[in-house]
Amino acid sequence: MPLDHTSPGLDALLIAAVLQMELSPRDNRVAEKRYKLIPSHLEREGSPLRLHVDNALVYAQGSRAIGTTIVHGADEDRFDLDAILEFDTPFGWTPRRVLDELFEAFQGFPDVQDIERCTRCIQLRFAFMHLDVTPMDPALKPRPERVGAIYHSPDEGHDERHKVNPYGFAEWFKGQISLPSQMFQAQVRSLRNQLEIKDRLRPSIIVADADIDELPETVDPIQDAPQLLALKLMKRYLNLRYVNRSEKRPISVYLSKVAAQIPPNSFGICAQLEDLAAELDRRMKYALETGRRPEERNPAFPQENFNDRWPQNTRQMEMFRGDLRHLFAELQRARTSEVGQIQKIFDGLFGERISGNAVRTYMDSLSNSPQKNTYELGKGFVATPALLTPGVARAAATSKAPAHNFHAGELRKK
Repeated sequence: MPLDHTSPGLDALLIAAVLQMELSPRDNRVAEKRYKLIPSHLEREGSPLRLHVDNALVYAQGSRAIGTTIVHGADEDRFDLDAILEFDTPFGWTPRRVLDELFEAFQGFPDVQDIERCTRCIQLRFAFMHLDVTPMDPALKPRPERVGAIYHSPDEGHDERHKVNPYGFAEWFKGQISLPSQMFQAQVRSLRNQLEIKDRLRPSIIVADADIDELPETVDPIQDAPQLLALKLMKRYLNLRYVNRSEKRPISVYLSKVAAQIPPNSFGICAQLEDLAAELDRRMKYALETGRRPEERNPAFPQENFNDRWPQNTRQMEMFRGDLRHLFAELQRARTSEVGQIQKIFDGLFGERISGNAVRTYMDSLSNSPQKNTYELGKGFVATPALLTPGVARAAATSKAPAHNFHAGELRKK
């Protein structure tokens, strides 16, 4: 996949920005270590769940499972991870009791600063990291792989169980993603190494550095696919838009499903993000015009509705639609802006620290490049910066920005 022929500099800046949002290799190892500590902690002497989790299964769900974890944005250094804890519900236990007992069992977890019992999960709060552990009762066999019921127990109202399959969704998602070329992957990896993404997690004596360094570094090539890069940018943008709002925001798994259904755009990362905004806007427009809530089913388990708790009303859909239109308008403005103005636009979209670091890396790459780079209003950089491949922007001087109808129609077929 090439850089955007019309704005290779803008695409390079977007990629540099999204890489700044990622976890460092060491932070990934710290997170993995904390996942691995869950079974032994719950099975320890004195744990109220000790007799019930002998065959428990712990695995990542959400962003961790599909490679889209980013720093939150509202808290620049915090990131949120999710895990499923699969074990048979003890006989006679209500959803409330399962969550209450799990809350007690997690007391004393290594490095944890605070623990909160939520309506569906237990949230472990560490410095710079939250880990939501959702208990799940596996369905009776034979069953689709890892289908089960999660618990919902609010402070007021009735306890509930909801059948879900987060594992199945993650596998479906990865199957939908189109990998970029080997060259593009190598270029993004090289840029990631140049950026030297800082370590945010500092293990205590309990979780020793030696233990962390022993864990292998896992690199999934889909994390650099255009659909994932656009999804990470969308998530970061929405995190910042909703930070001072009381309204619920769209759930991440809904955004993830839509992002996976949009084919790679040959015009680059900016165009991919515009496609995602346009498709989400189209769905909100349809929901508002028809009065039908935008149900989004798990393709691996259609009984599961991702949007069971959002949107709650038309105001939330209208707010979301306004955010999408604002994002699209700002990206269009960035296409014809100088680097300094692009940084100001990115400050508002993705946060000042992220945009500042991205622009500094970009400008450093230009100063170190023997290749001449010139900027033309409306065309972007007519020679690709050294930040990424030097050979893909030859058409930039003459190509025109791709036409885009923001109220997109049906998705293009793959």
